Amino acid sequence: MNPRLSNPKTTYVVWGLFIINLLIFFVLETIGNTEDSVFMYRHGAMLTSAISHGHEYWRFFTAMFLHFGPTHIFNNLLVLFAIGTILENGIGHVRTAAIYLLSGLGANLISYFISLRAGEEVLSAGASGAVFGLMGAMIFGGLFARDRIGTLTPVQIAVLLGLSLYHGVSEGVDDAAHIGGLILGFLLAAVFIKLIPFRDRSYPKA
Repeated sequence: MNPRLSNPKTTYVVWGLFIINLLIFFVLETIGNTEDSVFMYRHGAMLTSAISHGHEYWRFFTAMFLHFGPTHIFNNLLVLFAIGTILENGIGHVRTAAIYLLSGLGANLISYFISLRAGEEVLSAGASGAVFGLMGAMIFGGLFARDRIGTLTPVQIAVLLGLSLYHGVSEGVDDAAHIGGLILGFLLAAVFIKLIPFRDRSYPKA
């Protein structure tokens, strides 16, 4: 067993992201309707034309913390907590936060450019790209950094991929952004885990 999993530390990043997403959702639900497209646009959701013509690039970031209704946020926060706690215990606070934020921003960029290229006006929001980034990092860790994450069997990896596809289809959102987040998380994990040395030397190498 991975010694990190048997002696877990406080996962400040995961808990912080969990609380921030939840608070924003409750505030928006209190003052309006998170399933209303116009309301969500006014509060920071991504809209293709608002970025391409209005140059409102800040929406790439704000959209990561908005969710369309209870089911949307429940699905994302469930996966965030389940995967994020394992990752943060294995690779630390800073790496987890960086993978989450960069995957989320990258996934939103991918979603934007795909809709722009297709000439579609798309309104989107959610932490899915960032959460899928953590999933991609988890897969990388399970394959190539088992001393940090623990071992993932091929069946477990297949389940993660299957859940990711179901997650996208069930929400009716852009699967390209989800897949983009998954790939980005995998690649970012390769950089942050393999190329940047860890300060702690307390655990044996696999």
